[in-house]
Amino acid sequence: MTESYAVRTVYEFPVAGHLCSDGSVRFIRLVRRRGNQHPPQGVCTRCHQLFEYRKPQRSRVRHYTSDGASHF
Repeated sequence: MTESYAVRTVYEFPVAGHLCSDGSVRFIRLVRRRGNQHPPQGVCTRCHQLFEYRKPQRSRVRHYTSDGASHF
């Protein structure tokens, strides 16, 4: 793989949608490589974007409601 890809972080799994360089919406399937320690990844072959999945983290800010404090 000698091509360089622009890396984008996504929070959707197993499919990430994006607006491609040609103006169309494309959906990229994210897959885990066997034996690979990297998170799930997918590549758009048309615009050469590499999509890398990151699991969303809990909010560190307490949110107060009528029921009390909670985290989202």
